[in-house]
Amino acid sequence: MISNTLKSINSKIASLEKKAEAERKKVLGSLHEQLGYESTQALIEALQSYAGGKPAARRGRKPGPKAKKGAPKKAATAKKSGAKKRAKRTLITADMRKKIVAALKAGGKGTQVAKDFGISIPSLHNIKKAAGLTKSRK
Repeated sequence: MISNTLKSINSKIASLEKKAEAERKKVLGSLHEQLGYESTQALIEALQSYAGGKPAARRGRKPGPKAKKGAPKKAATAKKSGAKKRAKRTLITADMRKKIVAALKAGGKGTQVAKDFGISIPSLHNIKKAAGLTKSRK
């Protein structure tokens, strides 16, 4: 029963698609006449010249002023907008991890240890977690 209904719906959809395509062809076939052009080719040429006359709409970020050659891009934008430069990433070695863990076990505060070693607080938390110095959630 359901399969017969589905077949009937699919056949109706197919016939409606054919009908829509026929209407589309009819409208497109007479479009040049409706717009006042002698032929379809004249309409196509007019559309192409119109598209060539205007640049396509640009998507995304607008280009800014060009930087001088050799000048770092980030430094120029940081000065202009007043933003701080991004901090250089600290390479955390195995030896540094041991020293950090020792400093924490000796009773050092997390923020102070992070400052002393030049690492971020999240990095410090990751080291503490790996060393087993954090309590697990219940």
